[in-house]
Amino acid sequence: MHQPIHRDASLPANAEADMFNGGPPLRLLSLWGRFDPTHQHVLRRATIVVCVGWLPLLLLAVVSYVNGHEDVWRAFWSDASVHARSLIVAPLLILAEAICIPKLGATAQIFRQRAIVPDSEVPAYEKAVRSILWLRDWWVVEAAAVVLAYVIAALVMRNVPPTFLPDWHRGDGTLPLGRSSASWWNGLVSLPLLLVLLLGWLWRLFLWARYLLLVSRLKLRLVVVHPEGAAGLMFVGYSLRAFGVLGVAIGTIVAATELAHVWAGAPVGPDQLGFVALGTIVAVVLVFAAPLLVFFRPLLRCWEEGVVLYGELTQRVGAALEDKWMRGPPSEETAEPLSTGDFSATTDLFQSAGNLYSLRFVPIDLNSVIALAVATALPFGVVALALVPFDKLLQHVLSMFL
Repeated sequence: MHQPIHRDASLPANAEADMFNGGPPLRLLSLWGRFDPTHQHVLRRATIVVCVGWLPLLLLAVVSYVNGHEDVWRAFWSDASVHARSLIVAPLLILAEAICIPKLGATAQIFRQRAIVPDSEVPAYEKAVRSILWLRDWWVVEAAAVVLAYVIAALVMRNVPPTFLPDWHRGDGTLPLGRSSASWWNGLVSLPLLLVLLLGWLWRLFLWARYLLLVSRLKLRLVVVHPEGAAGLMFVGYSLRAFGVLGVAIGTIVAATELAHVWAGAPVGPDQLGFVALGTIVAVVLVFAAPLLVFFRPLLRCWEEGVVLYGELTQRVGAALEDKWMRGPPSEETAEPLSTGDFSATTDLFQSAGNLYSLRFVPIDLNSVIALAVATALPFGVVALALVPFDKLLQHVLSMFL
């Protein structure tokens, strides 16, 4: 279990690597005594989530079938959304901890490894890291996540009647709100469990955004002519790839809902599915890329300083080169221009200075954006293949580009 971090305590070794390894429901599990957040046990926890969130629903559906309610059994098996949430999304949210958390921690370590945080700013940087560690272990967040999850589940149970849901939610009148036992298990266990996992990732995203915000306020050692085009900060943009598993999970929730509507008889065509997929992809990319916007002001300030400094340097060097080789009197040295290094040195300087004018004010990597978008789109591709005959799907895709 993590040791609580005081805001003024000394910083543990490699604190950044473990900075995001917390949040709901990891602390609750550690208090339960079954799991240690420093050893994530993702496969065990993913299996337990399936056994708790989905298996009881299956057993209750089997009981309904045995009792002669075959329609309940069929309705349960044809509800793609419940299977996607409990069999795919919930385990993915846990498995993402083993993929995303280490990558975010490794990204955070680079700020000091590459001396982007200068020695003069180390105390302020360590204070920022301590504040993130303190927030990570704040028990109020764990409690609030559970309470909020049950409030949302209660509102859904109270305000969405079973008649608006698949038939397996409808009871025989023996239980409150006209719901079946499977519906009650879904509302009291399966749905809150999924919501706690989602809220946990929302909290980690907040911690990541706050960390980047605090770092962006420091006087960072940026290199405006860095060849990667973001003054040495492009490694932060690569962090978008770490959220690919979460993109798959979110895409699965939305895509499975559309598939459930189709299986229920709703007219969902390729165009509507495409618009829903596009909206989901754009939303996911914007949410996970938004924290990178905090570097706009530091990069803009770096660019403005670079324009002045490199502008003066290139002007001075260029003018000296012209005065010596083009406007000055001939000499033995100027008689053989290819034997001198003046031109190559000046060319190297001008090429480096040219990087200044292609600087990105937000360190977003296009390939990382594409990777996240493709990951989010994958579930919609599976749904499209399941709904539309391949020849019609191919014709529709080709019509979009021709």
